[in-house]
Amino acid sequence: MHFKDLENFGGQEFGYKGEKKMIIDKLKKFGYCVSNVDYQSEDDAKKIKQLVGEGRVVCVRNPAPVDPADLVTLYKNIGRVAVQNEKVRGSGVGGFGELVQVKSDGLFQGKEDGELVWHNAVLQKSDGEDIVGMYMHHIAEEGGDTYFSDGQSAYEDLDESLKEQLDNILAKTIYYPLADEENLSKIIKNTHIYQIFPDEDTFREWRDVDGKVVYTKQVKTKPIITTHHISGKKGLDFPYIMLRGFVGMPKEESNNLFKFLCEHVMKDKYVYCHKWNLYDICLSDQVHSLHKRDAYNGFRELWRAGIWTRK
Repeated sequence: MHFKDLENFGGQEFGYKGEKKMIIDKLKKFGYCVSNVDYQSEDDAKKIKQLVGEGRVVCVRNPAPVDPADLVTLYKNIGRVAVQNEKVRGSGVGGFGELVQVKSDGLFQGKEDGELVWHNAVLQKSDGEDIVGMYMHHIAEEGGDTYFSDGQSAYEDLDESLKEQLDNILAKTIYYPLADEENLSKIIKNTHIYQIFPDEDTFREWRDVDGKVVYTKQVKTKPIITTHHISGKKGLDFPYIMLRGFVGMPKEESNNLFKFLCEHVMKDKYVYCHKWNLYDICLSDQVHSLHKRDAYNGFRELWRAGIWTRK
């Protein structure tokens, strides 16, 4: 975390019974930065979960490496954590199936230059992880910044008549028919999915915390306005890369609304760019936020975990 990204460096202290106190700062646009985290503390984890719901992203500064066991403890104190098996490339960091390597020849590899498009963990699924934990194990020589969007504030800034309209429409998703094995292989090779899954085994085995294989949870329509289960506030759940218009709306009207929402939610004031320091953790909301990655040079390795806090 670069200090220039902080609105109030040296911010609020948070702790209980004289124990080690977690320090909370606000980021310039939205979200929070925390330090001095006790990885064994259920109270610190509970507070971090609350901050993710309120701010869309929480960045944790660490002056030294964090042991995989401590990462998993923090994540499990926040919620249930998805466990991947050995067929998922890069799974099992430190012997923990909850942690998966993200790098150029692994999951979320992105394009040839490392760039990864805007996305979240739900996309066109019925449900999914509502927080993703990202730990920077090895920083790139250049580039590799991660961007986070704020769909909650973007919704709040819309006029009331448009909010009412959006509350009552469904978006049509890009739905992949997966009835036969040949079609499945073509989908992996010829769509953006290749940027996420490095091989067919990983695609077939990647599971959510409920144990269901991710690609089997597709839906054909979904609401774009949802109420956040942590903050209780409405916001845009608009993963536009996997949407293609709106149900029951004339084509021109649908296209115009789609274009407007894409431009609106990507306005500069709703996007935070995180320039990584070694050992940073970013906990990213997957309900009212998207994230993407810049191209980068050199070796880069991040450890990812998917967390569910919904009951």
